[in-house]
Amino acid sequence: MVLLIGSVDTHIEPQLSSAFFYLLPVLLVTRHARTRTSILFSIFATAVSLYADLVTSGPLIPKYLPYWNSTLRLGVLLVAVWLVTSLRRLNETLEARVHDRTARLEDEVRTRLKLERRILDARESEQARIGQDLHDGLCQQLVATAFSAGLLQRTLEEKSAPEAADAERIAKSIDESIGQARDIAKGLHPVPLEEEGLETALRDLARSTSRHTGVRCIAEVSGNPSGLDKAAAIHLYRIAQEALNNAIKHASASMIAIRFFTRDGDFELVVEDDGAGITRDTRGGGMGLHIMDYRARAIGAEIDISAGKDGGTRVRCVSSPSAPIVR
Repeated sequence: MVLLIGSVDTHIEPQLSSAFFYLLPVLLVTRHARTRTSILFSIFATAVSLYADLVTSGPLIPKYLPYWNSTLRLGVLLVAVWLVTSLRRLNETLEARVHDRTARLEDEVRTRLKLERRILDARESEQARIGQDLHDGLCQQLVATAFSAGLLQRTLEEKSAPEAADAERIAKSIDESIGQARDIAKGLHPVPLEEEGLETALRDLARSTSRHTGVRCIAEVSGNPSGLDKAAAIHLYRIAQEALNNAIKHASASMIAIRFFTRDGDFELVVEDDGAGITRDTRGGGMGLHIMDYRARAIGAEIDISAGKDGGTRVRCVSSPSAPIVR
């Protein structure tokens, strides 16, 4: 480019404005080469322009003018080299800072995810411990109390004592307390999930919800849920449990459907109700929704909360965001 510009420059009168044409190749070199190379190239371009000026100089042009013009051209080119080099260094510095900041943010995100996972694991372990203590401790104590109340009731009935009716009511109340304590223990530590798998646990969750809330709840499971590992099964169960609680507490639903499908290693969990529907507050999400989202991400899935086809709310957790509904 410099030689081409120089050949054209040999056919025009020497003038300072020709420095602009030499500036283009110098900028290109400065953009990709080191500072020393750019300076040497600027000197080479200036020498070519000086040769063109000397060739086109006439008898009326002072002898110093070509040298003066070349000196000015060299100054312009060197200033341009300095500016481009400074901008390039600044850009490299910014890129380095961005790369360093990105790396630190990625480390912070990884650390945060590990911490969240540990917190959830600790929460799961603590819930399992409390559920086991309720089942093995409080429930057994209540059973023994209920047995004693039954004996007292029979003894009073044999004596035809009027207090027998009170003893019967006490025994029934204790039986109800035993059922409630067992349901709480199951919610904290779902035994069927470990012993019989996710399918049985979801069906048991639906039956328990219907029995204690009066809300009709069904569970449909297809595929091979037993192929999921224990961690994934626990997270999916907790997502379904949280979606059920939200539908009952906030949506005033009268019917809830739990659908779980698996095929070729992919899975999809859908919890849909006929309640009041999704609201702006629901979209903002509380702690429960954030935990549901983290549980989904922990097993490589994504969760979506949207309006149902016939109203209500639809919670969908799928292992692949683009996966179709498995039927």
